[in-house]
Amino acid sequence: MEKLNFPDRVTVELTNDCNVSCTFCNRQKVAMDIGYMDEKLYYKIIDEMAEHLPVKLVPFFRGEPLMHPQIIEFIQYAKEKGIGPIQIASNALLLDEKMQDALLETGIDYMSFSLDTIDPQIYKCSRLHGDLDISSKNVEAMGLKCRERKKKGLSAPTIQVSTINIAEYIPGQKEFIQKWLPYVDVVRVYEQHDEKGRLVDPEIRAKLDVFDERKPCRKVFTDMIIYWDGRLALCNYDWEEHRNIGNVNTMTLKEAWDSKEYESVRHMHLCNQFDKGICAECHHWKIDYTQDGFIGTSYHL
Repeated sequence: MEKLNFPDRVTVELTNDCNVSCTFCNRQKVAMDIGYMDEKLYYKIIDEMAEHLPVKLVPFFRGEPLMHPQIIEFIQYAKEKGIGPIQIASNALLLDEKMQDALLETGIDYMSFSLDTIDPQIYKCSRLHGDLDISSKNVEAMGLKCRERKKKGLSAPTIQVSTINIAEYIPGQKEFIQKWLPYVDVVRVYEQHDEKGRLVDPEIRAKLDVFDERKPCRKVFTDMIIYWDGRLALCNYDWEEHRNIGNVNTMTLKEAWDSKEYESVRHMHLCNQFDKGICAECHHWKIDYTQDGFIGTSYHL
C-alpha cells in the first residue's frame, strides 16, 4: 500500500441527522452531536478537491443526505468543478417528484436506496418512522425516469436498491430482488457490520478468515472522510472519531492528509502493529483482498 498524494475519494457528511430510525443501524449504538455542514466549509472542501482532479465525492455518511436543505446546490457546485463520480445513499423518504427532477438535473452519477424488504410490517418494525409505501413509490418513479432518459440518450445516474443479510429480511430476499430488478440497475445484498467495522454473521467471518496475517486497509491510503463539523474520520466505519487525525476547518485537506497523526495510522497498518483503536478489530480491510472488492452479493437484470 502506498499513500496517494491526495485522496481519490472524499466522503463529505452533509448531515448526520436522519428521518428514519433503523433498529439495526449503528446510530443506535453511538452518541453524537447532530448537525448540518455549513456551506462555507463545504465550498472550501470542494474547491480544494477541484485542484486535485480526478476525485470522487460521496456526500453522505451517518445520516440522510436529502435532509440537507442545500443538497441540490451542493451537488451542482461539485459537478461544475469537475468532481465525480458523485455517489449518495438515501432511504428515499424525501425523494418526491421535485427532488427526483432536481437530482437528475444535477447530473449525479450514482444513487443507492436502502429499502431492505417489501413487507410493510417488517419494514415498520425495523425502520421506525419510515414509510415503505412512500419510499418504494419514490424509487420506482426515479428508476423509471432514469430508464426513459437512457433510452433517449440522456444522462442518468446508476440506480441501486439494497438490503442487508439480517434475520428479518432473509426470508423475503428473493421476492425483494425480483420486485426491484425491473426498476433499477443493481440490487445489492450487504453483510451487516457493527459500529466497529466487524462483520456480524459468524459464518461470513469464518469464510473470510483465510489470511495468514493482518494486511493493511486501503482506505487510510486512498480515502478521506469528513464529518459534518469538519473533523476527520478514519473511514466510513468510524462512527465516533476514534482518533484525532485532523480538522479541515483549521487545515487544508492536503495538510490533514499529510498530518503526523494520519501518517501514524498508516504506519500502524504497514507494520501490522495495532493499538486498541477501531482499526485493530475491524474486518473491512478484507474487502480489498477479495476477488470483487465487496462482501455481499449484487444482482443485475
